[in-house]
Parts: sequence; structure tokens; C-alpha cells
Amino acid sequence: MDYSLLRQVLIGVVCNLLIVDSGFHEGWSTPMIPKLEHDDTLAKVTSEQGAWIINLMYVGVGVGSVIPLLLMDRIGRKWTLLIAAIPKISSWIIFACAQDYAAFYVGRLIAGIGTGVTYCVTPMYLGEISTKRTRGPLSASLAVWINIGMLIIYAIGLWTSRLVMSLIAVTVPLMFLLSFMWLPKSAIFLAKKNRLGKAERVLKWSLGRDNVDEELEEIKRIVSCEESEKITFWNSLTESVMRVESRKAFGITGILMSAMIFSGAAPILAYQSYTFEEAGFGVSTEISVLASGLAIVVSGFACVVLVKRTGKRMLLLIAAPATVLSLSVVASFFTLKTWEVDVSGIKWVPTLFIMTYALAYGLALNPLPLSYISEIFPMDVKVPAALYCSLFYATGSLLVVEIYQVLQESYGTYVPFWCFAAITSFLWLLIYLFVPETAGKSLEEIQMELRGKSSPLET
Repeated sequence: MDYSLLRQVLIGVVCNLLIVDSGFHEGWSTPMIPKLEHDDTLAKVTSEQGAWIINLMYVGVGVGSVIPLLLMDRIGRKWTLLIAAIPKISSWIIFACAQDYAAFYVGRLIAGIGTGVTYCVTPMYLGEISTKRTRGPLSASLAVWINIGMLIIYAIGLWTSRLVMSLIAVTVPLMFLLSFMWLPKSAIFLAKKNRLGKAERVLKWSLGRDNVDEELEEIKRIVSCEESEKITFWNSLTESVMRVESRKAFGITGILMSAMIFSGAAPILAYQSYTFEEAGFGVSTEISVLASGLAIVVSGFACVVLVKRTGKRMLLLIAAPATVLSLSVVASFFTLKTWEVDVSGIKWVPTLFIMTYALAYGLALNPLPLSYISEIFPMDVKVPAALYCSLFYATGSLLVVEIYQVLQESYGTYVPFWCFAAITSFLWLLIYLFVPETAGKSLEEIQMELRGKSSPLET
């Protein structure tokens, strides 16, 4: 039996408990906001307060993405992740006990802080503790675990009370806290602290063999290189601005992150209960919401399988137009309804095409930007890149949710759907023109390609 593989699976499962909990918080607003807006107790919220409850999680993600810069190199990836579990656990306790909108504001903000730390640090810890054999699958599965968390919280939240949902959900970060504390610090962090004996023992445990001389020497070279070059955050930031390939990498990442955010997933999924109710289809709203969550999970698994055959770029070029088509069809339905055209015979259209949207989004626009981020940046600019991506995600999500809410209430549901369709069409063109294929290429090959190609992204 391959015990080293079992250990790698164990590490992946334990680390991804915190990722699943992040999925809980990403999906929490879908079942809960409608309940809070119709609550007859003190916990009732207005639509504007509901929008802020959604948005404050993304504000927290932005704050949380800065915290690892202060902690990771001082206390290590492991203890940074253990600290991230504390606000996540606290948020579920607040949600269970909240009596007014202010408590939900606080709960969502600190949940976002824990989520922001999780998104920044988990890929780094997994990358440092895993083997070459398991590093790729563990990194690629992060988006899938987030989607699984969203599906689970849909299933729990739609049919249980806020108290019951919170009590069930809090068990996940608690399990993480109780199990992750027994896992080792990464060998790279230990080597940086000149604890080579401990680093060697960690390698033997994680690799499942006694001879780890080759891996230990590689870690020594990495640490020695970093120390000789004295790479600081400001040095990394300067390198990211000065080098052509780094600037192009930031431009490509901006395109991909924009496709992930401004295709409208955050507000569309958060407010989908209202969309289904407005359409008036006979299938219950709860079943429709659950079906969309299942669609994202299934397409996420399909992405992991298909990307090896088609490459990332091809999946993006297939998924983007499918997303545009789905958004356009839903927008057309609500446009006709606004014009008082009889749509009683096609009330099923929004349900079907929001599920189609979820499939297309989960196939590429959701998971692949994260995969590109891990591949197109050189090692010495990965910290500024991680901060850039986290802040981009937090700011973009905050903006897109607010835009959806304002446009939907001011003009009707069809307007934000048309806007997202137009934006995604433009981003589809940018993907075609500027986003390269990275599958099957080493980091050095990717950097040489970025350095050698002229591009309008380079100014």
C-alpha cells in the first residue's frame, strides 16, 4: 500500500475543510437573505441591508488577504491557517445568535477575513507540503471544494432554520482546527528557520520514505537563493512592475479574474431565489437553487477531467460564449415580461438557463483563473500576485453585487443580465486575443513566451 499517497490525501482533505467552509460563506446568502427579509423577528432586514450583508463578506476577504503578509514568514503557513479558523468559527456563532442586521454585518465581515486568509495561504501550504505527484490535483481541486461547500450550504440552509444551519456548519472549521493542529509545518518554512532536522523528518513523513536527501537539498537551494537575493515584498513589487513578463502576467490575470467576477456569478447565485420566484416556474425555488449548485459542482469535476485533454484556453473559449448565451436568454425572458408579453408558456426558461449558466461558469470561468494564477507568475512576484488577486476578487465582487442590486431594483431584472452578457462577450474577445495556453509548459517556458511576445497588454 502506498502510505505516502494516503498521507497526501489526508493533508488535502484536512486543508480543504477550511476551503469547504469558505464555500459555505460564499453560498450562505442564497438561502438566508430571503429568509431574513421575510423574518417577523428582530432579525428581519431590508433589501439594502441584505445587499450589505452579502458585500461585507468580500470586504473581509480584502482585509484578510493582507494578513498573511504580516504572519506567514513569522509564524508559518500552518499557524496562519489555524488563526484563520477562529474568525470562521466565531462567525457561525454570531449567525446563530444574531438579533439584528448589525450582528450579521459583523459576522459576514469576520467570515470574510478568515476566508481571505484561507484563499491566500492554503494553496501555498499545499504546494510546500505536497509531492510533485499530488501537487497538481490538490491545487486544481480548490475551486471544486468551494463549490461543494456552496452546494452543501444550499441543501442545509434551504430546509433548516438559521440556528440549525449555523450549528451544523460550525462543525467543519472545528474539525479543521482539531485535525490540522496535528499536521506538520512545511519543510520549506522549517528550513528558513534553520531547523533542518525537523524539516528532514517532515519530508520523511509526508513522502513516506527514509531517503529524502534529494528533496532536502532542493529545499536548501530554494532557501539559499531567497536569502542571497533577500527578496522582500517591496523588492517583489518592484520586479512585478519592471519586468515585461510580470506585467503581462498581471494583465492576463486581470482578464481572467474579470471573467470570473463580472460574468455576474456572485449576485446571480446569491439572488437566484428571487429570480426563480419572479419567473413563476412550477418547480419549487428550493429545488431550482439546489440544481444550480449541483450543476457547478458537476462541471467543476468535468473541468478537472477535461482540462488534461483540451487545455485551459480551449475550455475558456467554450465556456465564455455558453455563459453569454445563458445570460442573454434569461435577460430576453425578463425583457419580454417587462414589456407585458405573455410568457406563461416559457416560465421554465430562467430555471433552465441559470442552470446552463452554472454549468458553463463551473466548467472554466470559475476554476481556471485560479489555475492560471499559480502558473504564470515567477516565484519572486508570487506574494504581490496573491495580494493583487485577492484584492481584485474582493473589490470586484463588492462592486458587481452592488451594481446588480441597484440595476435590478431601479430598472428590472433584465438589465443586470444584459450588462453581464455584454461584459462577458467583451472578455471572451480579450481571452481569445491575449490569454495563452499554459497546459504542458514549465514555468520557464511560460515566462519565455510572455517575454518574447508583443502584446497590447504591454505598454
